[in-house]
Amino acid sequence: MKNLKLFFSALTVAFAILGLTKALSTDITMPITFVCLATTMFITSKEYKDKKQKNSAIYFLLLGIFLLVVTLYNVASIIWGI
Repeated sequence: MKNLKLFFSALTVAFAILGLTKALSTDITMPITFVCLATTMFITSKEYKDKKQKNSAIYFLLLGIFLLVVTLYNVASIIWGI
């Protein structure tokens, strides 16, 4: 789990840097960054659940779901011009 969390954290930082330096368009990097960050939150939630810390697991799960909803809205607004 720890390696997977580290991998997605590194992807989050890498795509954020690519977007901030304008190496890639922010229309591409922002959704990828948010999805990687949400995946990291889901992995963290699973780790807290395994440690029997239910409240922390729920917070990270809700944060991951919120990030995915924001990402879906951003992608929909880019594609359909909402």
